[in-house]
Amino acid sequence: MLLFLKQVVGFDLIDDESKPERCPTKHMPTPAEWTNEFNPAYSYYLYYYYANLYTLNKLRESKGMTTIKLRPHCGEAGDSDHLAAAFLLCQNISYGINLRKTLVLQYLYYLTQSTSANYMAE
Repeated sequence: MLLFLKQVVGFDLIDDESKPERCPTKHMPTPAEWTNEFNPAYSYYLYYYYANLYTLNKLRESKGMTTIKLRPHCGEAGDSDHLAAAFLLCQNISYGINLRKTLVLQYLYYLTQSTSANYMAE
């Protein structure tokens, strides 16, 4: 198991972005309290992945281990909210095709170079 943990360098988060979703609000329950029949929004998932991975990475750093990056598939379809949330919470993304529809986000991603080779090749 220790060898596996030394080899992990990143997590991916995949969702069907084309499905309509409710926008997250401050009144949404925490994951432990979630009882709704519908799934939470992509940005909701992304935030909780980020928060837990942040804590895990602090522990890994204290043990001299490498940190794990959150690199979701994002921006292939769906709302630009996904790209905005990923910009704020992730080290980089895969794809980002929909950045062409949101020039401000495209420019921010360009400035930080936080997209992967998949977007840059297009």
